[in-house]
Amino acid sequence: MAVPSLLTSPGQFVVGCNYWASHAGTRMWADWREDVVADDLRRLAEAGQQVLRVFPLWPDFQPLTLLRGGGGQPVEFRHGEEPLPDTPWGRAGLSAEAMGRFRTFADLAEAHGLKLLVALMTGWMSGRLHVPPALEGLNVLTDPVALQWELRFVREFVSAFREHPAVVGWDLGNECNCMGSASHEQAYLWTASIANAIRAEDRSRPVVSGMHSLSPKGSWRPDEQGELTDLLTTHPYPVFTPHCDQDPINTPRSILHSTAESRLYADLGGQPCLCQELGTLGPVIASEAIAADYVRSCLFSLWANDCHGLLWWCAFDQTELAHAPYDWHAVERELGLLRVDGSRKPVAEAIGQFRKVVEAMPLAALPTRRREAVCILTEGQDTWGVAYSTFALAKQAGFDLEFQYHTEPLREAELYLLPCLSGHAMISRRRLHELLRRVAAGATLYLSLDTGLPSDFEPLTGLEPQTRQRRRQFGER
Repeated sequence: MAVPSLLTSPGQFVVGCNYWASHAGTRMWADWREDVVADDLRRLAEAGQQVLRVFPLWPDFQPLTLLRGGGGQPVEFRHGEEPLPDTPWGRAGLSAEAMGRFRTFADLAEAHGLKLLVALMTGWMSGRLHVPPALEGLNVLTDPVALQWELRFVREFVSAFREHPAVVGWDLGNECNCMGSASHEQAYLWTASIANAIRAEDRSRPVVSGMHSLSPKGSWRPDEQGELTDLLTTHPYPVFTPHCDQDPINTPRSILHSTAESRLYADLGGQPCLCQELGTLGPVIASEAIAADYVRSCLFSLWANDCHGLLWWCAFDQTELAHAPYDWHAVERELGLLRVDGSRKPVAEAIGQFRKVVEAMPLAALPTRRREAVCILTEGQDTWGVAYSTFALAKQAGFDLEFQYHTEPLREAELYLLPCLSGHAMISRRRLHELLRRVAAGATLYLSLDTGLPSDFEPLTGLEPQTRQRRRQFGER
């Protein structure tokens, strides 16, 4: 376990953004321009940014090719036609040129007072998969050859920069659950392998999940990410999240989305959670002024609920870039804090103003928030939909809650919420009886029913069912 840091200390909050160079986007390491990058960092520092999440693009830093012989049999991994250098970096397949550029970048960040969260395995980015040529066509989450080179990459990269003062955390990578398919056992093994490789070289900084779309029964699970990493992450874009693309972005449900999802991950994972990516996805969703209102409200909500920080996606608009993924995906082009000409958008001003408010507070960190209720999430239900609506309704009713899954030991509370029971299993007999013992001892239980078929319904509710009919959708005749 890493020591408490800027990213994980209770009650502390950071602001920042996800950074690709203004002139090149994902090609910044291949098309390296130190003067442009230095000017970018100056502008971001002057705008009040603290932390940049940065991406050593995998094929640029480990540009492996596989040469084959007769019958297509593999013979040797090289850098193009050049043999791998007989050095630690060379044996790991790393490019000395790219590593040198990253060191220059880190030195520039430190000179401008910016800290770096490094997304190590950056293969997936903005709708495009980037892998070294030698590994194309492999499932990089499960193939043993790919994993061998990934572990070499991680260990040597972390070893090279573990002493650099600009680095504040090691992210497993960018949404690595998008790099291939995996069962939940395979997802666990991949996460454990990368996390252990990081810790083998640096135990002083937090290991950050970098995943999104976790669920208790999915391949990538919050409890397992929490077991293996020190900081969970959310990427709460309303358009991509079920139940969230319903209202204008500057209205209460939309504003609570990032906080509700971050608290859900933190509570189920047993680790702090950072809102690692947030954005409006461009001017079609909201005007620049309304985007500023939105981020301002999200910042205060996340801060008040101990969600550790907000990193905007992304630093600069990328409307002038012709390469993929920007050529492919219109939604990736107008997401910056700063415009192509380097001028600040209102959202950048809002983030900078928020940082000044936080730094002017007499407290170094907010005290622990009191949460009056425990919401127990159960088998068979839409976990996120139930959690999101329960969180919002609790806020509306004037109390705060924490989440737990029904398989965990019950947490202490005066009020338990068991909402939207669904399906045939729901909650184990032993856990339900444990809950009822708490109620008998004085706790209050709220229970609501969706499609569930619970046992002991009459003793639980005082109601005697006579018959049952599936609810019709509102508006149907």
